[in-house]
Amino acid sequence: MQIIKRVLFVLLLLSIWPIANAEVESNITLSADDISPSDVYVRARVIEQQLLTFDPEGTRFTKTQTPPAYSVENAQPREVFFLAKSLNFSAKKLSLNHTNKKLGRSFAIHVYRNQPLHVYRVLNEALKSIQATQNTLSIVEFKENIPKVQSSPTQVYNKILRNNRLLSILNQDKIQPQDVIKVVDHCYVLSQLLFEKPSATQASAIAEDIPQYKTPTDVFAHLVKTLKMLKRYTESNFGLLSMEITASKIEREIEPSDVLDLAMTLNAQLTYLAYQQKIKVPITNIDRQGVSPSLVFHIVSKIQRTLEQEQP
Repeated sequence: MQIIKRVLFVLLLLSIWPIANAEVESNITLSADDISPSDVYVRARVIEQQLLTFDPEGTRFTKTQTPPAYSVENAQPREVFFLAKSLNFSAKKLSLNHTNKKLGRSFAIHVYRNQPLHVYRVLNEALKSIQATQNTLSIVEFKENIPKVQSSPTQVYNKILRNNRLLSILNQDKIQPQDVIKVVDHCYVLSQLLFEKPSATQASAIAEDIPQYKTPTDVFAHLVKTLKMLKRYTESNFGLLSMEITASKIEREIEPSDVLDLAMTLNAQLTYLAYQQKIKVPITNIDRQGVSPSLVFHIVSKIQRTLEQEQP
């Protein structure tokens, strides 16, 4: 009888060890020296594999549907962090749709970080939402270890961009212009503060010349143009590197989720400039009703006009 009790006790220990070990790992206090771009890339790869478990037959993630809307070269850490925040937002949308709960930590659009550790933490929060959704839908998690290889911020950025695309398919693109304009409004306020325009607090004022019938594709192209303008400005005035964006040749339509990713990149650039110039980055909370792609396009146009006044 004593032997049986001991055997049962050992089995009990073995059964709870993975849970206990995972709990310990999640509570480890990591420092900036503990996490490299390679660690972040592995985390992004894990998220990719977890997302692929939602489509074991490959019927949702087809070759025509999964390509990101753009790719980048020379990504900077600040840009990776802001894109990770976009991923976390979409992951929370997924979990809310299926679990009816808001899981994990959120990251405000004005918060700026530029170390791999911070990106790693954001990806961990996104992973919580994805795993909770898997559990609700009785989907078996991806459990294999992914080996670490030398990785760059650019590789991390493009992997997160792919993950965002997979999430948008699973979400059936629940991202809306309302989500995008919160970021774009913040970018407009930042542009006004950076270039000391008197209307920095007047982002909610809308002129009557709002263009009509604009689509997410139009807004996407408008943001690409804006980022190119900002890249020229930062290079000529500050000698700062920014990533190169190349729009992808895709068969699918551009969706609001694609626009959100690009808007977060614009946010990263403007926020970084604000920190460089020691400008306090504000918390922007503009309440808008009846948001459309045309209105988003209009606000981006206002950002462009602000930048055009600063171009040499």
